[in-house]
Amino acid sequence: MTEMTGGHALAKQLADEGVTDMFGLPGDQIMHALDGIFDEPRLHWITTRHEQGTTYMADGYARVTGKPGVAFVVPGVGVYNAGAGLATAYAASSPVVFIAGQILRHGIGKGLGLLHEVDDQLDIVRPVTAWQERTLDADGVPATVHEAFARVRRGRRRPVEIEFPPEAFSDSADMTFFPRAEEIVEAADPEQVARAAELLHGARRPLIWAGGGVVLNDASAALTAVAEFLQAGVITTRSGKGAIDDRHPLSIGTMWVNKRLQPTLNDADVILAVGTHFLGSGVPAGTQVVHLDVDPAEIGLRHPNSYAVVGDAAPTLDALLAALQKLGDPRPDRSEETRAQRAAVGEQLRAIGPQAGYVELLRRAIPDHGVLVPCTTTVGYMCHMHFPVYEPRTYISTSYMGTLGSAFPTALGAKVGVPDRPVVCVSGDGGFLFAATELATAVQYGINTTTVIFNDGAYGNSNRDQRERFGGREIGTELRNPDFAKFAESFGADGVKLARVEDLEQALPEAIANNRPTVIEVPMDRLPSPF
Repeated sequence: MTEMTGGHALAKQLADEGVTDMFGLPGDQIMHALDGIFDEPRLHWITTRHEQGTTYMADGYARVTGKPGVAFVVPGVGVYNAGAGLATAYAASSPVVFIAGQILRHGIGKGLGLLHEVDDQLDIVRPVTAWQERTLDADGVPATVHEAFARVRRGRRRPVEIEFPPEAFSDSADMTFFPRAEEIVEAADPEQVARAAELLHGARRPLIWAGGGVVLNDASAALTAVAEFLQAGVITTRSGKGAIDDRHPLSIGTMWVNKRLQPTLNDADVILAVGTHFLGSGVPAGTQVVHLDVDPAEIGLRHPNSYAVVGDAAPTLDALLAALQKLGDPRPDRSEETRAQRAAVGEQLRAIGPQAGYVELLRRAIPDHGVLVPCTTTVGYMCHMHFPVYEPRTYISTSYMGTLGSAFPTALGAKVGVPDRPVVCVSGDGGFLFAATELATAVQYGINTTTVIFNDGAYGNSNRDQRERFGGREIGTELRNPDFAKFAESFGADGVKLARVEDLEQALPEAIANNRPTVIEVPMDRLPSPF
């Protein structure tokens, strides 16, 4: 046992768990913890300019690396401010460890009006975390940190929250430390796998629906192997983009409010759904679904005719392929059919308006291994449906949370995680300003993302709704914006203002090559709905 402060114990256990980067914002109740982090050479601390940035960045970091992202804030208002990023990570099943301070130990639950006091802070985070724990004493800090990492390294890897009062960081105690929590990946029960194989082997026209669980469990290769054996076309969700290389002949497209894929769903007799919420699926009620998910609560929740296969995606898909191989030979090639389906969907998307062309331009300009983080914007919506993804963990969506303003700080976290890869954020003018001051963070720490702002002078989607659905009664949706290029330059970043969208094809690769924080403003007319 070793005697030290709880703040130093926090830092040591975090580093022992493999943490190298953490995102936080200093404040009164966590200063002793920061003192411990200062003395721990294995930890790199990044200060954000708003607490929302801490959880967004931790989420982006987690999703591109597969390692837990760590955020650290003061209690009360700090926790509330970080809530949007935490909710987004929860929706996307992202392994974020959220550390919060607490008020002085004697005041917890007393309503004394202490600095940043809320009652009860655990209730704030409970809806958007899978586990929460408050530890009051210094000697309990390492065990609590270790348990947090154990929980985000097994099962459905959703965010967890741990919190400590200032005395837990300032007090000294004899400490017991723990080895790094093991990553636990478990295959489904063999009987479930065998029955799933029988259902799929008996299918005439199988289809695969791949969600974010495929990407998060690093199961893309296993999924592709199953698809090739079955010659089943693959539809992904927006979170599942990258579950199969979109250049693969069996990749059909992304099912996100995309009714253009409905004929493909209607044609399937058995659907293998892997790691997905199954939201807005459009799957006919009578279609047999084999639903593979690490969380049994998801199975049958939205499609009752589902056979449950409960396990992590990668080992279960490996076992499923082995079971299928025992039942027969690979299916005859269907690639010509699936290519035709993808081409037909692409043509329908191009017919909507110019945004499909903008997305195709983005794909040409971004290297194959580059990471794209689209915001909740009209061009971002089209990215969900039309941007081809070639590698897993290179496309970050907000899942069902649809968090406006998340893309820029999330992209910064992603870049910290993969500094040698290009990371591009696509935002609208409205969403970018939610967290635009994180430009200061990008410049201070050399986080060299490239941000493309499609500027139509409005909250474009809401403005379109008012024009088309509410008789043109526009209120609160038109915006007055800064010159975004000059705004970026005022922080020390590079700023570029284009004359037309087409110029982006040259400007974006140049910005990526410059390897500096860069903002590119692109003028744009208001666009038709992609829906």
